[in-house]
Amino acid sequence: MKIIVTQPFKWEPILDYLNRDALEPMYQVIDGRVRRAFEVDGKIIICEITYDELDKCLCVTFLNHQKVSPIGEQEIADYISEWLDLDYHLEAFYQFAETDELLAELIPQFYGLRLVGVPDFYEALVWGILGQQINLSFAYTLKKRFVEKYGKKIEYQDEVYWIHPKAEDVAKTTQEDLLSLRLTQRKAEYLLDVSRRVASGEMSKSYYLNCDSAKEAEKDLIKIRGIGPWTANYVLMRCLRMGEAFPMKDIGLLNGIKTIRGLDEKPTSGDLLALKDQFGEWCSYATFYIWRVLY
Repeated sequence: MKIIVTQPFKWEPILDYLNRDALEPMYQVIDGRVRRAFEVDGKIIICEITYDELDKCLCVTFLNHQKVSPIGEQEIADYISEWLDLDYHLEAFYQFAETDELLAELIPQFYGLRLVGVPDFYEALVWGILGQQINLSFAYTLKKRFVEKYGKKIEYQDEVYWIHPKAEDVAKTTQEDLLSLRLTQRKAEYLLDVSRRVASGEMSKSYYLNCDSAKEAEKDLIKIRGIGPWTANYVLMRCLRMGEAFPMKDIGLLNGIKTIRGLDEKPTSGDLLALKDQFGEWCSYATFYIWRVLY
């Protein structure tokens, strides 16, 4: 299966991003190839994704000898396209970034990089809650524990591939069970509550996509216990792909700006508000590129 990619596009910086932590449980990067499991047609399919530079397309191979229906193939193609933001036209962002003093130097460094997302709404919420107020390495440790406790798995060539847990499955568990992952009491409460809301349909990706603006979607998200501005903007940016999303208090964003500008101190709230206004509809992509300076 082939997926045409809008240009400019570079596979290497995307692989670099995907390969940033060995504890990532949802996919593997092996010698320029990405392997990931998908659940379609009632079965788990392991896909290998490579990039064909000549034809400017991603090539997807089904590895575990399972037959995939045309509908299943389309589901996988749609997920990959959304995950890697393949339909996005980078040129418009680059035209803006080349005139911006903070972003201009990042374009040659990360040319062709797409904003790698989290298409599954529940997965984005989980990651946003797990990652609150801890370093990235420990966040990956918690994510791995969560996925391995509640997700589905399949083995292929001595490797294990995971399907992210479903909200309806986690909703049936207990707070005590979640605490066994070494979560804080609060995070266990938040995860259980969000799982139940998503499982019941009270929270859905389609609802927030239909909000009139990122500001409105953020306002609705932060009404949910355990979702503050940082988590809300993380979900807006990486799942709902709202360009104006800007996680202002994100430590990676603060340290990235500090590094690029050669500052002795982190930028102030006033500095960040000015940047949010300056970046406008490019806030999400600007944030992602600034993150890449650090990790």
